[in-house]
Amino acid sequence: MGAISVYAFNTNPGIQTHVHPHGHLIIVLEKEFYFRFRDNECHLKPGQIGFIPPGVEHDYSCSGKAVTLNIPEEMVKATDLLFLTEHFVRDIDEKLQPLLDLIIQEVDSSSPQNESLRYLFYYLYDKLVNEDRMLSVRYINDNYAEDIRVEQLAEMENYNPSYYASVFRKKMGCIPSDYIRMVRIEKAKEILLTTHYPVISVAMQVGYANASSFTRVFRETTGMTPHQFRRMQGTQDSGKSLDYTQATREETR
Repeated sequence: MGAISVYAFNTNPGIQTHVHPHGHLIIVLEKEFYFRFRDNECHLKPGQIGFIPPGVEHDYSCSGKAVTLNIPEEMVKATDLLFLTEHFVRDIDEKLQPLLDLIIQEVDSSSPQNESLRYLFYYLYDKLVNEDRMLSVRYINDNYAEDIRVEQLAEMENYNPSYYASVFRKKMGCIPSDYIRMVRIEKAKEILLTTHYPVISVAMQVGYANASSFTRVFRETTGMTPHQFRRMQGTQDSGKSLDYTQATREETR
């Protein structure tokens, strides 16, 4: 797993374009940070935090000072990536400000503590993806192994099913059934990599009644079977912990 790197901008007004495997969390300290990706455009100012997803070509410039945390793709869950991309600009409220102050303080220190920066990032990550989530989204994440129906989710939000599906897509970037599938597959990946459970057991733990339907959905989502995923990741990550990699301070983008 890759490490978080940090880059400090100090007036870089010319618009540049690039693409890379990691994403950006952008904190503006002075004036403005401009960025554009896909059909999204933002003039980010102090008091806001921005997100640019990994692997997406983007334009950017900075008229003052800003800090970016460069986040490896594997450190953002697929289900969270959809939400963060839909909500790529967030206002910094009184709950987030002390946390961002600590991150900036750590980045500016002469010898930043990697462990401190790592945990500060994940605390921020948790705040960003969970603070404004719909009740039904939280339910899906807590009960993915159950038989979840759209009608049931709509009732939680006091919407009819068709309107709920529309609201869900707007907030989350996908329809409810696709989100449920992504949550289940993300959890299945975790179980496959941390246990020796047979595929049928993994399938039942994430809400599938049989191995064949689970394998079909897993292949459609990841491009490989559960056995292939476990074998490939076991080879790549041999000897590694699944815990998050320590953050490092690097002046690379």
